[in-house]
Amino acid sequence: MQIPLDRERMFRCLDELLRAHAPSGTEAEVDHLVLDQMRSIGDAVWQDAADNIIIHIRGQNSDAPIAVTAHKDEISMVVKRVEEEGRLRVRPVGGLHPWAIGEIPVEILGREGLVPGVLSIGAKHVSAESPAGLLKEGKGLSWDMMWVETKLSAEQLQRAGVRAGAKVVIARPFKTPWPMGEYLCGYNLDCRGGLAALLEAAHQLKAERPAQDVYLVASSEEEIGAHGATYALGQLPSHTAIALDVVPVAQEYQTRNCEEPVLGCQDSTGIYHQRVNQQLERLAGELGFGLQTVVLTSYSSDSTLAKSRGSTARAALIGYPGDNTHGYEICHLGALYNTARLLLAYLYHPLS
Repeated sequence: MQIPLDRERMFRCLDELLRAHAPSGTEAEVDHLVLDQMRSIGDAVWQDAADNIIIHIRGQNSDAPIAVTAHKDEISMVVKRVEEEGRLRVRPVGGLHPWAIGEIPVEILGREGLVPGVLSIGAKHVSAESPAGLLKEGKGLSWDMMWVETKLSAEQLQRAGVRAGAKVVIARPFKTPWPMGEYLCGYNLDCRGGLAALLEAAHQLKAERPAQDVYLVASSEEEIGAHGATYALGQLPSHTAIALDVVPVAQEYQTRNCEEPVLGCQDSTGIYHQRVNQQLERLAGELGFGLQTVVLTSYSSDSTLAKSRGSTARAALIGYPGDNTHGYEICHLGALYNTARLLLAYLYHPLS
């Protein structure tokens, strides 16, 4: 089976997506990238009330439309309060852990633009009277112990529009992807890798029509509970939802960081559709690569979360394996590419 894709275009797109800021609920930078690419691709392209971007591509039939989701938001921080000396106390938005990123340059999304800062724990040459001293004694790192240092006054921050509720993200220079042989490393490969695969699939679907109508959904607010996908899938006429997302590489799951994509069988929210998975396995064999299967804990996807809320009937997950998920992630380039190939194969040959 031949599935033509422009590999270079896909990874150029991924490079752009990885550098963009899109904390949950403040996703305009990625919105612009997606809309700029897709306006001339979809038969209809729109952004719905929940800020999902939906690309509708007409198929040869419309009796069993298929939806595919890849989320555009990222884990981040939010300002809880601004202290007198201009330090910002922050809390996570989504599953971001302080020990996964440590002290790192950040950017605060202020009213007038980006404000630089550093996520900090303070001096290390200290005793247990200071936060870092407690860490030296073996205490676990928590958000209560950290702050964002800006070296600005509270008044200056207020004028810049930095206040409680402002989002904080890893600074853009530190989002530059790091190549490592056959692997790509960086923050937010979850889920920008899936989004790049989805957008590359759209180019091919425009050139050669799928078997059924397809709705490609760049979903919002996935990291805080798949709010966007739940809304979008409840509005669309599809019965099957396929999520594209990173899947953790871990000994407990027996997953390997290789060029083989991963099929979800079950996660902490629900069951993935067995017959859809069987069709995906058959198609992967025809494409010449294997698949990994996984039962996940501490994990949910757009599709199972939407299914649990009655927004879709069937859920599937095509994942690309990643080390260090929700941290500095490492993904095999072949797995990202094969994720896009497998998705396209299914859209051309779906479960009847």
